[in-house]
Amino acid sequence: MSRAKLIQFDSADVSERLVGITPTYLNNFVQRGLFGLKASVQSGQVRAKRRLFSRDDVFGIALVWMLFESGLRTDPIIRVLKDIARTKTANANLAAKRLLDSNAEFLLICRQARKPAKNPADKPDQAVRCVQRSQLAEVLVKHSEQTILVIPIGPKFSDVNNRINVLS
Repeated sequence: MSRAKLIQFDSADVSERLVGITPTYLNNFVQRGLFGLKASVQSGQVRAKRRLFSRDDVFGIALVWMLFESGLRTDPIIRVLKDIARTKTANANLAAKRLLDSNAEFLLICRQARKPAKNPADKPDQAVRCVQRSQLAEVLVKHSEQTILVIPIGPKFSDVNNRINVLS
């Protein structure tokens, strides 16, 4: 078994040392289960047990926290996770793994502004792109008619990885 699979982190590690998510939001995200986040090493459902997260869980939590802190609400976050992971249900760990494997520096979420529609439930078009710093200006010009949210995932994932290495 590889060393990376043996590493486990409790909620305090995730919130205070690795990601910076508040304990309340971490608990909320895991309990609601909307983003596919869970404590995969140990669920901690019994009061005597604490939640234990794997390395993959930590990166999934970091991704959801970045999306949340950037101002996205629950539904757009779920759509972004589905787009990145290419799944029918939100899976933050798989989405984070795909982003890590792509070595992308930025995650761009390009959205059309809402327009009057017959059906208020219609969602605006949204596209998710993973780009390098050198591609950023070109993509911004190409999609100048859209609202573009630029999230620096490369630096955040690098920081989280460095913190994991220090803790392990």
